[in-house]
Amino acid sequence: MILLISLLIFVEFGCYAFHPTHEKAIIQRECRNTALNLTPIGPFCHFRSSASVEAEPKMEELYEQAPDFATDMAKVQSDMQIGGQPDKALLFRVADGIDQAVDQWETLLAQLKSSGDFQTIEYRKLVDVHLSKHGVTPTSISSMMRWQGRCMRALALNSPPPMPPTDLDLASMMNNAGGKESTPSLNRMTNAQKITSCPFNESAFKNEAIRDEFEKLCRDHNELIESGAKYSEFDPKDKIIFVGQIEEIEDRWDIFYTRFSLMDELNPDFVEQCNDFLESMNLNEKEYRKLLKGAHIAMQKNAEREEEYYS
Repeated sequence: MILLISLLIFVEFGCYAFHPTHEKAIIQRECRNTALNLTPIGPFCHFRSSASVEAEPKMEELYEQAPDFATDMAKVQSDMQIGGQPDKALLFRVADGIDQAVDQWETLLAQLKSSGDFQTIEYRKLVDVHLSKHGVTPTSISSMMRWQGRCMRALALNSPPPMPPTDLDLASMMNNAGGKESTPSLNRMTNAQKITSCPFNESAFKNEAIRDEFEKLCRDHNELIESGAKYSEFDPKDKIIFVGQIEEIEDRWDIFYTRFSLMDELNPDFVEQCNDFLESMNLNEKEYRKLLKGAHIAMQKNAEREEEYYS
């Protein structure tokens, strides 16, 4: 089950929180009384590069299978826990579904790996950091899930289970699954609602200075995302500078949202949806910020290694 959850973590970050028609989306920040103010940074940025928009249909297609997986896997586990033999047709259906999901997963990975766009690279790095907390990588997810599919077919045929792939450390994976880093709940992830509420009470924008600041921040952020479409063509120093500019934009959003929080102008429905969504992945404000920072550090280190190679 942890491997299916890990796969869903990827598409969860990539598209599920973001509502395409929502102009002011999300990332988590803790305030008084543990309320969360989610600002539009990282994969929750409401400004989308063309490369990230192109990837979203594949992410959505993969995620739409999650409820069926959750139901079928729960039925298999329930039957085995009471000592019963799961239905043969159900086992074959689960195995076929796993194979299909992995095919889609690998196609999506190939598409993202071929992209030179900053936003899609940031997605990949963020998920790599997140998955590493659970002792898995995108490659190990593919390998493990294909093995799980073969195990399901063997169980249906009442045959001995196949040996696990030699490149997988099952003991380590089990230790990570049972460690301090709790694994996200599959049911909570598949039932989590998209964040559709507007972050702010519209009355605050009657103030012209606030409205002008918001429009400038949106304009600057959008222009930065558009310029990041050719991130892979930047020289190493410019890549490092660009990541720094992204983090400066993040700081500006933090200040803007903090002001609205102090003015009591944040929409309570928005705060509640943000809490529910990130809690579905067992993340709090500090953990999410740490993941995003880890992705940026990884990108900067890659640029530094590139600079050393060409110097």
